[in-house]
Amino acid sequence: MNRRFIIGAALAAALLIPRYVRGHEGHAHKVMGSVVMRHDNRLQVKSTDGKSADITLNAKTKILRGKTTVTLDAIKPGERIVVTALEIKGTDGKKSLVATEIRLGAAGATQAK
Repeated sequence: MNRRFIIGAALAAALLIPRYVRGHEGHAHKVMGSVVMRHDNRLQVKSTDGKSADITLNAKTKILRGKTTVTLDAIKPGERIVVTALEIKGTDGKKSLVATEIRLGAAGATQAK
């Protein structure tokens, strides 16, 4: 009886773990906070919980203020921002966040210091 239970548990784990891992590859991350720095195709965002996140932008990244598409130049330090990003594993094995969409706050809104 004990042996069957162990074999059944091992089989269930073998079947469920790959499904769990596949289900989490490339899922979207949300980063909410304010822009600390913008340089070329990179943003550093200080999240609402005080952590910093480095985010990479690419040609497919949509930048929106409300429903209007804006350019990268619209992103200013101190501005409130919500970033939807995918965690991508690079060729060097390091993981990075690549933005798919950036939503900016109301025109000129900045976080109070």
